Amino acid sequence: MSPSRPSAAVMLLAASVFTLAACVPLTPASDTPTNDREAVRAITTAESAAGGRAFQLEADDGAWEVHVGSGGREVEVRVSSDGGEVRSSTDGGTLDAEDRSALDAAGTTLADAVRIAAAQGTGGAVEEAELQRDGTATTWSIDLTGGVTVRVSATDGSVG
Repeated sequence: MSPSRPSAAVMLLAASVFTLAACVPLTPASDTPTNDREAVRAITTAESAAGGRAFQLEADDGAWEVHVGSGGREVEVRVSSDGGEVRSSTDGGTLDAEDRSALDAAGTTLADAVRIAAAQGTGGAVEEAELQRDGTATTWSIDLTGGVTVRVSATDGSVG
């Protein structure tokens, strides 16, 4: 082997490492939920763990608190800030009949409503989301940082 070959191999390896390092996203130092992907992941994680449909989400002390309707019960699921791990689950009691009816009638899921709200381009992170009834209309109310609230129809996903 010539002396230049090991140098070329070492240089190629170093270039690969630097290239890969440049592709790794920086993560914030805090453990605070910051975006819609994490919120959606927290919702789907909680729904899977509780066996139902989420109807409320809140960023709380570096984690997500997700309320899921499951078999006529409300289950409160605490999920990690990245949305991937259930930290705890608590039976919140009987789900209100009106809430259950609104949740059953909703054609748009909470996860879809968060995606729709994020697509509005406000740039705000999801802070809270919940199913709301106003007379005969049922909407998902998504609160984003900066005081922005996006209302998404639970029926058809339209923004209004």
